[in-house]
Amino acid sequence: MKNARQDVILETLDKKNSVKVSELVDELEVTDMTIRRDLQELEDENLLIRVHGGARKVSNGNQGFLELSHNTKRDINPKEKKEIAKLIAENIKDHDIVYLGSDTTIELVYDYLDINHAKIITNSIYVFNKFKDDERFDLILIGGSFRTKTGSFAGSITNDILSSMHVEKAFIGVNAINENNIFNANEDEGVVQRTAFENAKIRYIIADTSKFNKLDFYQFYTLDKIDYLVTNKDISPSLLKQYEPYVKIIY
Repeated sequence: MKNARQDVILETLDKKNSVKVSELVDELEVTDMTIRRDLQELEDENLLIRVHGGARKVSNGNQGFLELSHNTKRDINPKEKKEIAKLIAENIKDHDIVYLGSDTTIELVYDYLDINHAKIITNSIYVFNKFKDDERFDLILIGGSFRTKTGSFAGSITNDILSSMHVEKAFIGVNAINENNIFNANEDEGVVQRTAFENAKIRYIIADTSKFNKLDFYQFYTLDKIDYLVTNKDISPSLLKQYEPYVKIIY
């Protein structure tokens, strides 16, 4: 039934480019809540864009800045993600106080940590779930408004809590890097990331080489304020030459 409903929703968008929740409720004879769940699932798969009261079709014009879901990101460049996660783990030492941002690469860091104790602060439910049963770590999950698409908490509550915390090291993944500018796909998460960096002694940006010389929706920080950029070993000499004037690169 769900698959049939969602097929109807996508067929309607193909014909009309946009559709209202109320129209789908009448056509499919289901509840408003059911339709909203369907729209959320389809947006998570990047098959439509939710708008107030309904949804609109994904077009080539807005595909470039479309925010991918956490599950979709997990399947992109898995070899590079593991390689970078190992490098991040090597930079976390015993008794460090560390902020780990919401990111599919950072989510893997736990698998490579070989330390006796650290304090881990995160706004990611996925990172939290990795660490929660390990007594080696003092673990803090920062709450706020939950974003289903990324499994992270953001918003004013998150920022208020983070602004009172000072950490030794902050590791944050990004969607795009272009010259001195660092981008992600959502402004609320961008503000959280900026707040974390402003309260960190040492700042690390996490990005595989597919993120270089790209743009995304929200520019939240600059490379020249970052201490280290962690990327995969296949980075080209030309990219190193282009970006090393801004930041020290670990690969």
